[in-house]
Amino acid sequence: MPKQKEQFDEMRLLTIQKIKNAGLKLFSKKGLAATNIKEIAKEAGISLGLIYHYFKSKEELYLSLANEAMDKSQLALEGIISQSVNARDKISSFIDSYLHGVQKEDGIYYFIIISQPYLTGNEEEDLKLNDRKMQSIKRLEGIIQEGQLTGECVPGDPFQLAATFISATQGIASFKLMFGDSFILPEKDLLLRLLIKS
Repeated sequence: MPKQKEQFDEMRLLTIQKIKNAGLKLFSKKGLAATNIKEIAKEAGISLGLIYHYFKSKEELYLSLANEAMDKSQLALEGIISQSVNARDKISSFIDSYLHGVQKEDGIYYFIIISQPYLTGNEEEDLKLNDRKMQSIKRLEGIIQEGQLTGECVPGDPFQLAATFISATQGIASFKLMFGDSFILPEKDLLLRLLIKS
């Protein structure tokens, strides 16, 4: 009996992952409104009814994926912030992590889903998600402030610099998704110059 439960749990997790992978890909490419639950089921290779066994709606799936993407992003950012290095090296690590992420198929989908401004109709969860996005900008703002105090970072309002930098990276991820391999990612030094003095 325990073996059967183990197999059932394994199949359940595999099905959830198929649904998430399909949703992540479709939401990233088409957005929340243009994606329907039937397309997600087809992409995942499962029945429509089975999706509803795990997610009540496409909005619930979207929120799950967006929060998962934020978890990954915030974990990476926390790891960078906790390093005992100067601001330049922290920003450099952030860029390395970003450039590595957007070159992987699922990585780029996560970057895209974080940048999407869609509302799901669940006001409380939408607000929480937007608050998490703002926290990431504020964490980068803190690194920039640190770098301005040491003379490493360019002058200017640190929040505006952080928001501009995050917007630029999200735009680059969108172009990479849109144009695929024909889009060449910018060099790391170009991104560094947005925040670090030459």
